[in-house]
Amino acid sequence: MPDVSWIAAVGYAGAAVLVVGWLVVSFSPPSPRRDVVEWLAACGMYTALVMLFVNMTSRALDSGSHGAVAAFGFLVALFGAGLVVCLVQALLSLRGPRKVQPDATH
Repeated sequence: MPDVSWIAAVGYAGAAVLVVGWLVVSFSPPSPRRDVVEWLAACGMYTALVMLFVNMTSRALDSGSHGAVAAFGFLVALFGAGLVVCLVQALLSLRGPRKVQPDATH
């Protein structure tokens, strides 16, 4: 089995960011700062999930289970894409609130 200590460390750090962000969002009033914290907490969640499935993919590779590699690899790709979306949204929220343009749905 390969050394996965860095995977665990990154996963636990993501979970810690999620918990701290959750507490900050829960006890702070709505503000632009809180929006950034919300997105960073979501990034922490996706990071923890990606690391969980990277670890499981690594173990499946070691055991030679091709079906498990495909399934866990798909989940790594899925949650990795979610992480990218969260990171982009976090960066966009740093720019400040956007002006809402009226459209057909408003």
